[in-house]
Amino acid sequence: MKREQIAEALQALGLEAGHIVFVHSSLSSIGYVEGGADAVVDAFLDLLGATGTLVVPTFTFSHGGKPNPVFDPIRDPSEMGRISEVTRTRPGAQRSHHLLHSVAALGSHAEDITAVHGPSAWAADGPFWKLYELDAHILMLGVPYLRCTFFHVIEQLVQVRYRRWREVEASVREPDGRKHPLPMFGYSPKPGFAGNDFNKLGSILEERGLAQVGSVGNAVTRRFRARDALEVGLAEYRKDPLLLVKTGDSITQLRDGGLTEELHNEKSVIDPTQIYERKQ
Repeated sequence: MKREQIAEALQALGLEAGHIVFVHSSLSSIGYVEGGADAVVDAFLDLLGATGTLVVPTFTFSHGGKPNPVFDPIRDPSEMGRISEVTRTRPGAQRSHHLLHSVAALGSHAEDITAVHGPSAWAADGPFWKLYELDAHILMLGVPYLRCTFFHVIEQLVQVRYRRWREVEASVREPDGRKHPLPMFGYSPKPGFAGNDFNKLGSILEERGLAQVGSVGNAVTRRFRARDALEVGLAEYRKDPLLLVKTGDSITQLRDGGLTEELHNEKSVIDPTQIYERKQ
């Protein structure tokens, strides 16, 4: 698949110039991409234009559990796949200062989104809430709603009973090498937590016509607005406090949106045999 074809597929999903889009992605789900992750990032930037913004998760789970961890926004690579890492390392990219759950952004609103550095990425002074304020789009590129970390904002707002606050002493390294304290509060699962099933909320969004389902190459792709997800999620949580939790032996199965879809190692694809595993 070529850069121009990717941009056309994204446009068919409803993305336009000027949009702000937060992307969870699997490069291999797309299939072979000429130019690899760089071509995918270029396709987003081509489509979004000078007034749009591309945002990706650049989480660093490897810092979890370390005593007095040090987060280096410049040198710590993203652990969320090649597309996120390529975005993070592009000239002009900005990155938020969160030990485990940082985001990187490229475009006109990059600084607005990444400059808020409260102790929790999901709180009102964090980048995920900024996505809500800016009416951003969420795009699940080749991955299911299970990977949609924006839904943690809902959990934190309602203070779900299956998570608890955990304070972590950490530091952030500045470009000149100096370190200073980085306050952090994690919102961790309590013992016995069954796990999240974010497909439940995703299914509701699709049933109400608030999520568009399509494909980018072999990758089943879903687009919806952060505001719709938050507003529907809060309303549905009031009806069912286990909305975002796994309640059976298996996760909620998604409708195919007209596509033949399979879940393969948390990748949403049309054909598992077309997953491109070679390093791109």
